[in-house]
Amino acid sequence: MMHTTAYTPVTTAFASMTTKELDAFYEWFMLNKPYCLDDLIQAVWQTPGYEDWRADFSPESLGLLAEWLASQMTKVNRSSKGSTLAEDSVASAAGDEAPDISDEEKSLTVLVGKYYGEVAVRNNARLTWSQLKGNKKQADYGQPVISASGTLPTNPVRVINAFACGLADGSRTSGRLRETYDYWMELIKHEG
Repeated sequence: MMHTTAYTPVTTAFASMTTKELDAFYEWFMLNKPYCLDDLIQAVWQTPGYEDWRADFSPESLGLLAEWLASQMTKVNRSSKGSTLAEDSVASAAGDEAPDISDEEKSLTVLVGKYYGEVAVRNNARLTWSQLKGNKKQADYGQPVISASGTLPTNPVRVINAFACGLADGSRTSGRLRETYDYWMELIKHEG
């Protein structure tokens, strides 16, 4: 797998990577995280209407970030395969596949996923970034996750990818991201 922010966490590619490749991917992910966060913050601030977004890694900052992501997701025409967004919605509901999102949107989901993960880590001293290893059959095997001793790991990029697909097919609203974060933090309180 190439080291790019335009990747999807919904893949079996990680299971076929060697230990060396997995280590290189995680190292790239973590080393580039500060630059990706800076890129995201600048992109949000440069968008009219979002210049005053407080990128302070607080849970409250997720609300406006989710609205911004929603505005970015609606900019891309989804008819490149000849289907409409409504058809994609039906296919998704039938379980055939998630809406096809562009590489630009995939990249945004990775950037927002990193921010979402940082919000969790910076607001809960028990949480840290790590790489999920062990069983290759795990959905997030080889990917960066947020975890703490005694808690289930969460892949923030997967969370944002699912959220973005929901925005794309109309099944989610921007308010859902903060609700998801709050629910996650409640689970962590009860797991540990």
